[in-house]
Amino acid sequence: MQIKYVTEFSWDAKVIGEVIIENEEHIAPGFFKMNSKMYPKNWVLRKMFNENDGEILIRGEKNILKYNSKDKEYWLINIDEYFNKEKKDTVTQSPVSRSLLFSIFFESLIDTTADEFIIQREKASQLEKINGFRAKKWTTTIQSSKQKLLFEEWLVKDLPLKDTLDSLKFDIMESLNPNKDKNIRTSYMISSDDFVWSADSTAVLDSLEGRIVQAKMHFEHEFFKSMSFVIKELYTVSFDAASFTIPEVYERIEKND
Repeated sequence: MQIKYVTEFSWDAKVIGEVIIENEEHIAPGFFKMNSKMYPKNWVLRKMFNENDGEILIRGEKNILKYNSKDKEYWLINIDEYFNKEKKDTVTQSPVSRSLLFSIFFESLIDTTADEFIIQREKASQLEKINGFRAKKWTTTIQSSKQKLLFEEWLVKDLPLKDTLDSLKFDIMESLNPNKDKNIRTSYMISSDDFVWSADSTAVLDSLEGRIVQAKMHFEHEFFKSMSFVIKELYTVSFDAASFTIPEVYERIEKND
């Protein structure tokens, strides 16, 4: 059995336009492959940042295979070097650092010196189908006399397959990591709750119920216009070792990652 998980994150800004980042993961016990693609809509950015990178981790191997699908190249990186770099790149994910991160982000989006914020949240009565998920939509607004943030979020009760994927990823990282550092990096899921807390930590609202499968965030800002996230695919298939390889035509290069 192996799991395929595909997500899409996008942000849209004035002048620059929309940038889409798609992440695709395949995982099975002892095997992990990740590929990340960036699609800037602006043709100038497309020439500079049209990336298509990935990596393959297999339990028992001494190296991590990294590759670039656009250039059809791959290179090997020593496990020690890989995890030392991961450790340096990882931001401590304590509740304090998370709240501070979103406070800084919130203050960059909205004028916090304005009058008090009006915060409202509504839950839809009907379920909607989002890429196979039956999800309930929540709408949250944070508004001052000058600006407004609008959040649309679709949640399901739980995502057991995503929990299994995270567990398998943890297991393989732990087995490969010679330093046995269990602080495996995980990505933040942007939630309106984080911004509500930044706007007014005493606000009393109904809590979001469940796990986010799609989210959209709209700004009234001089630069940013919107951000979005969606789970495009999450399912299991029979194990196929070929899913954790690259095409034979890829050329090996030497590269300091």
